[in-house]
Amino acid sequence: MSVMPTLDWVNDPVTKLRAGYAAERASISHFSADTVDIDEVPFASGTGLCFTPQELHDGADILYFHGGGWIVGSPWTHQTLCSWMAKLTGRRVFAAPYDLAPEHKFPAQADQAAEIAEKFAAGRDQIVLAGDSAGGAMVLWAAGGMASRYKIQGLVSLYGAFGGLEGPSHDAFGANSEGLNDAALRVMYGHLGCEDMLEFRARLSKAGAPLLLVKAECDPIADDNDWLAAHTQHPITHLLAKDQPHAFLQACGNDTSAEAVMGQIGDWIRGLVKV
Repeated sequence: MSVMPTLDWVNDPVTKLRAGYAAERASISHFSADTVDIDEVPFASGTGLCFTPQELHDGADILYFHGGGWIVGSPWTHQTLCSWMAKLTGRRVFAAPYDLAPEHKFPAQADQAAEIAEKFAAGRDQIVLAGDSAGGAMVLWAAGGMASRYKIQGLVSLYGAFGGLEGPSHDAFGANSEGLNDAALRVMYGHLGCEDMLEFRARLSKAGAPLLLVKAECDPIADDNDWLAAHTQHPITHLLAKDQPHAFLQACGNDTSAEAVMGQIGDWIRGLVKV
């Protein structure tokens, strides 16, 4: 049995992190929902994936931005998560690629998020924007930069990263030795070129469509959800995932508690009022 490489988010070169992260996610791809068809599709930013549930219901298509601290990840690393989102919403989920740091520095990602969403919205009456971790910020940047933001029916942030570097959740969970911790988080923001969070946060959408904030209780960046809620006029629904760590929704297909939360997310998306 192969052993996944241990990722040192602070010291490993980005190329090694990308390869190791992709290998980790590939090792769980067999947990993808088996009633969802997965196809490659073109985006303004390159090739991504479309997840089509066999039981397809009426409703807006979902544009998904993957996480990975803006330095790793792709639509393929989030195949399992997106397939379960498609299954439990009954909607098509389109996972888009975007340019990663450190080759591309902020605000490139904010600009590109808006461009991807704008072109995705062309020819569609309504869309839903969703993303996890770094992808949560991509969602808010897209909503803030789109000319046709009136087409956004809803926004979904899964344990989003919104520039926080300290607070109670960091004190409680920021010293963990695996996965996301405070040291790794600072490196990720450093690669992005965002030592100063003022412009980062200024580009986040401040008003518009309903926003679902999914917070993992045992996540170092859980406080980011509270900061965003206090600094936006989006109508907000809070969903707290008790006892869950950052990125727990990657375990859908192998963890019934993760699937239960994804089911709640699906209920919220299906319940959005059509205008």
